[in-house]
Formats: sequence, C-alpha cells, structure tokens
Amino acid sequence: MRKWLICLAAAGGLSMTPADAGPPLPPDVPVPCPPPVRFEYRMVTKYRIEYQTQFKEVQRTIVREVPETQMKQVQETVMVPSWREVQRQHTVMVPVTRVVTRQREVPRTEWVKKQAVRTVSVPQTQLVEKQRTVLVPEVREEVRQRTVLVPDVRLEQRQRAVTVVRPVQETSTQKVVTTARVAVPACDPCTGLPSVIFRCIPQSQIVRITRWRPIVEQILETVTVPVPTVRPETQTVKVRVPSVRQEVVTERVPVTTMRQVQETYTVCVPVTRTVLESYQVEVCEMVPQVRTCTQRVCEMRPEVRSRLVPVTVCRKVQEVVTERVPCRVAVQVPYQVRVRVAVPCDRP
Repeated sequence: MRKWLICLAAAGGLSMTPADAGPPLPPDVPVPCPPPVRFEYRMVTKYRIEYQTQFKEVQRTIVREVPETQMKQVQETVMVPSWREVQRQHTVMVPVTRVVTRQREVPRTEWVKKQAVRTVSVPQTQLVEKQRTVLVPEVREEVRQRTVLVPDVRLEQRQRAVTVVRPVQETSTQKVVTTARVAVPACDPCTGLPSVIFRCIPQSQIVRITRWRPIVEQILETVTVPVPTVRPETQTVKVRVPSVRQEVVTERVPVTTMRQVQETYTVCVPVTRTVLESYQVEVCEMVPQVRTCTQRVCEMRPEVRSRLVPVTVCRKVQEVVTERVPCRVAVQVPYQVRVRVAVPCDRP
C-alpha cells in the first residue's frame, strides 16, 4: 500500500507543471489530501515463452555411391607344371639269407628205476559192541480243566422312540351358500286371483364341519431285546501230552583203525646230463646293390594367361531427399496470475 501511495503522489506531481500550479498557497491553507483508494485481487492473464520441438521437412542433396560391376581383362603369370622322365641310379640294400651251422649244449633228462621202501597206513575195520542212551518218544494222557466262553443270549428291556400318527378331531365353522324355498305372493294372470308361488333363492348360513387331522407324535415304548453274550464255563478234557524217556541201547558199531605196514616199490628217478648238439640257423645279411630306374620329374614353367575378372567400381550419384528435421520453436503460453490492484474509492 505504501508503494502505491508513493506512485500516485509522483504521478500527481509530474502532471502538475509550474505554469499550471498557479500562485503558491498561503501557509494557513490546508493541503488537499489524495483520494482514498482500496485494494482488490484480480486475475491477470500473462504469457510465458516455452520452447517446443517441431519437425519440418527439409530437402537435402546427398551423394551416395552406387556399386557397379564391370568385366576387366587381366593378364597374370601362372606356373604350369611339366613332367619329364629322367634315368637315375641309386644303391639299395638287398637282404640275402644263408644257412649257418652252430653248436649248443642241451640238458637231457633220463628216468632211472630204483627200489625204495615206504611205510603206509592200512585201514582195518572191526565190529565193536557199544552202549548209548537214546530218547524214546511216548504219549501220555492227562485230564485237564479249561475255561471256555460259551455263547449265550439274555433278554434286556430297552426303550426306543417311535413315531406314531394319531388322528385328531377338529371342528371348524364355514359359511355355506344353500338354496331355500320362499313363498312369494303372485297374481294369476288368467283369473286375476291372488296365489302363492315358491321360488328358490340363495341363502348363506354358517355350518359346523368336523375334520380329522393326522398328528405325528413321538412316544417312548419299552421293548425286550435279545442281547448276545458269552459266559465262562469250565470243562474237563483229556489231553495227549508228548514226552520222552531215556533208554540204554547196545549195538555193534564198525570201528576203523589204521595199521602201519612197510612195503617195497619201484621209483623212477630223473637223471640230467649235458649233450652237445649241432643245429642250423638262417642268417640274414644286407648286401648293397646298384639299380637304375626311370623317374618322373616335375618342373614349373611360367606362362602368361589372360582372363576376365569382375571389378566393382563405386559411382557417385546425387539424390534429393526430404528429411524431417527437429527444431525448437518459441510459443507464448497464457497463464492466470492473481494480482493485487489499487482501485480509487467512490466518495460519498
């Protein structure tokens, strides 16, 4: 508010020039006060600059290389192999086999018979009486008592729930429409004499109706139920009990004993002696031998040949291309701002 007052005072001072001011006021005259003002908030539209990226089409001339293949004749020197026959001599080692007689000592074994004495065990069997105790099985009867469970049936009183349907008499009142004969005075149309005729007219009356309605009830009844049980019972039975008894038995048993006996037998004893024998051996020896052979020798000779070779050459071609180029563009964007504004007040 202070700033606004200073601005208004400055504007008033500038608008008044010395010529328009007139004579100075006497000192006792009061200075007029500035007009009263009030402040209020208003919405003001302002603009700010924003940069946006837009694409625009630009034509450019580019130069690109286009490959082209051409056939070009090229001369080259090639080494061509040629074969010729040459007579050559070389020395080879030829194996030669000959028979050589040699001597060696060989051990020979001969068998010589000799008499020898040895002691052998001869088995001898005799029957000898021996006694032994054996177990003889036997069966004896014993009287024993045992308790067994005998099946039995006992009667037991039990209660069970039974569903019974019982009819119950109900009396209800119902309104029924019936026909009643009522005497109505009438005039005979032929004679003109009064007479009485009966007419059937509907009449409603209340009738009592008796109905039987079944009612389901549950009652407890006592029934006798046979219950299977077992009872212990002592029985006397004869049991066959197996047992054994000892008994001495005499029997003849074969007993084998060994008896020492000396006997004379013939033995073949090996005798080894050395004998000189002759044998023949094949000995292989390598003997040098000169041989003549024909060999094929390969020689390389140069030869000039011409051939067509595909050569790729790049040719420059100019081409106009339209491209989308991004560029930044300044755009004014409006926005609302709340501003405090001084407004002069209306005087009363």
